[in-house]
Amino acid sequence: MTGRDAPALAGNVGVVVTAVDETWSLRETVDALLAENPDTISDVLIVLAAHATPGCRAVTEALEAAYPEIVRHHEQALLPGVGGAVRECIARMPAPWLLMIASDLETDPRTVKAMIGRMGRGDADVVTASRRLSGASFGDYHWFKRICNRLFQTAFSVLYGQRLTDMTFGFRLYRAAELHRYDWRETGHAFFFEALVKPLRGGARVAEVPTGWRRRREGASHMSLREYPRYFKIGLLTRCRPLRALLAAPGGTAG
Repeated sequence: MTGRDAPALAGNVGVVVTAVDETWSLRETVDALLAENPDTISDVLIVLAAHATPGCRAVTEALEAAYPEIVRHHEQALLPGVGGAVRECIARMPAPWLLMIASDLETDPRTVKAMIGRMGRGDADVVTASRRLSGASFGDYHWFKRICNRLFQTAFSVLYGQRLTDMTFGFRLYRAAELHRYDWRETGHAFFFEALVKPLRGGARVAEVPTGWRRRREGASHMSLREYPRYFKIGLLTRCRPLRALLAAPGGTAG
């Protein structure tokens, strides 16, 4: 045991699963999460985009029927985008630890057991899956995008005084208190970068575990090229702004 006392994660991990047009991959994600972590995961909240397909909704209903004490869903209504979907659910998860995962199998649910084990050591506030650590894989990610991604990761890891290898991958396990502490602004995919650099500015301890990545086999990617410049803006402004400007207002909500 290192750092703070090792946390008791058993029965205390809530999961937010984002879904739009996934069916069999959504089912496989939830089934794998609960089969491999039956004593740890207490709550699975599937957040459905406003334009979620009928097939996705049908699978969600089937999962709620199969796991009535654990699986429930939330209709995204207040904020747009995948980041907005997660933000709407932060306040709706009572568990002291919160896992963010997608439903397209680009975020491998088999990695979650290792993430929970790493958090259980008690010396991290955030555990993020990395596609770049030894033992990880980047699947069929385009070679040019892979180079650009590596340059970005290296530059911002150095800027924040870290040795992190994958700061943009939105597959993470948090102490929920970290997610309630900050004033979140992003609603798209860039939220996942914001949700790492703000805790880093606040002194959060971040650990990584390797994961395998493969391109989704179902549904369409909703990442827009117009969003990429926002990553640079978020990373630079968060590093330069005073910490007090990043925090949620007292008595307010970080979602």
